[in-house]
Amino acid sequence: MQQSRSRPRALMVLLGLIAIVASACSGSTASTAPSTAASAAPPSAAAAATATPPPAVTPKPLVADAPGPNGGVVVSWFVGLGAGAQPQQLQAEATFVDKFNASQKDVYIALEIQNNNVAANKLKTRIAAGDAPDIIGPVGVEGLNLFRDQLLDLGPLIAKTAYSVPGVDPKLVDFFKLGENNATVGVPYAVYPSYLYFNKDLFDEAGLPYPPTKVGELYQGKPWDMDAVRTLGMKLTVDKAGNDATSPKFDAANVVQWGFDMQYADNSPLAETALFGASSFLAADGKSAQIPEQVSTGEKWYNAGVWTDHFIPSAAQINSDLLDKGNEFESGNLAMNESHTWFTCCVYPAAPAKPKIKQFGFAIAPAYKGVTTAKLHADTFSLLKTTKHPDEAFKAMTALVASPELLTLYGAMPANPAQQAAFFKAVDANFPGVKLDWTIPQAMLAFPDVPNHQSWVPNYAKSKDAWKAFQNKYRTTSGLDIDAELNTLKTTLQGIFDEPAS
Repeated sequence: MQQSRSRPRALMVLLGLIAIVASACSGSTASTAPSTAASAAPPSAAAAATATPPPAVTPKPLVADAPGPNGGVVVSWFVGLGAGAQPQQLQAEATFVDKFNASQKDVYIALEIQNNNVAANKLKTRIAAGDAPDIIGPVGVEGLNLFRDQLLDLGPLIAKTAYSVPGVDPKLVDFFKLGENNATVGVPYAVYPSYLYFNKDLFDEAGLPYPPTKVGELYQGKPWDMDAVRTLGMKLTVDKAGNDATSPKFDAANVVQWGFDMQYADNSPLAETALFGASSFLAADGKSAQIPEQVSTGEKWYNAGVWTDHFIPSAAQINSDLLDKGNEFESGNLAMNESHTWFTCCVYPAAPAKPKIKQFGFAIAPAYKGVTTAKLHADTFSLLKTTKHPDEAFKAMTALVASPELLTLYGAMPANPAQQAAFFKAVDANFPGVKLDWTIPQAMLAFPDVPNHQSWVPNYAKSKDAWKAFQNKYRTTSGLDIDAELNTLKTTLQGIFDEPAS
């Protein structure tokens, strides 16, 4: 990821875009994406970070195995794998802990906050030394992958306490079966559903109706699916003479406006093709590499969209001035972009530049073969297997999840529908005169990609580098045999899967 640009967002939203914002608003080889897991901190924290920073917050000294000052069982909460380690967040987290500890005598939370760029290694060291914390989080799927074999199955605790998050779709509960043997390692908390962002001005200019806002709605009398996106995308792709991509006069060498892309998809074939259905490069046996039909079909669709139909930009076009050197939708020259709630950070340019987009909206993710899949980023809290006090740790964890103050601090869309209005209001304030339909992100939560595009595979980091290399190659090279390239990727991944865990 290249260096990011800060955004003129309200403080609440800026703080809560987690590691996402640091990489989301930058350009790279292709349309490179942010991750919801442990990666870089938001710009304000990243700029201040040093090579070996001290802990942001260290727990107060306590006598080992003794009750906390309130008489409760001591449970340690480790922050830094995702949100929560930014300077503006520290005092609010400490205040929550102080209030919680003073409110009851069963549990005493000991708070530790590490800087984002060292937190994962610090946690690995503590686990190896037999000094692991009880609770980790907030943390995204990729952060959980780093400690998958150390995560406690929350299923028995959920059943024992009859715990649930009110109003949450069961599919979102099942989303967190990310642990070994499908163990539940998190609960619904902070969510970033994906859906279509579209530039209303470009649609109006082309005389085209806006995309559907409800699942199952037709578009111009036909299903709202990937075929419809291709057709619509070509009509919205224009050369410098004003010809769209359906015209025999269209000049593919001089495109000035593109119809569709999935911006900031982290150069991941699994993310990019999630619209064709959820899938994994890891077969059901847990050791064999595979190329799922969803990826094969989807990548051929994208490859044709770039090099044959020309409604999806190539890497060179993405990094051109026409597409703001990587922020395609912000440029005003991309009509449709499938992305997440966090992308509101990047619709407008950094101040003092003026927005190039006047009006934009949200629409439903297109279906494939009648099935809608909207890839999901999500943050949660998790417990480690080594906790000596699972009941007390779970009580503390559910208190963290229930806190409206922490949700506001992190700025994410709450999984709990009853808590979402404040988030919507905060984002709306950044776009005066723009009417955003928040029922669309809400609806997309019922269609998460399971398995998730960030789900664990053996030697995850090295595997990710391999599939990103495939992604970059097809976006930079015309005329590739996608089947051959995917077969090569399968062979490469199998070799990585067979290596000892790093």
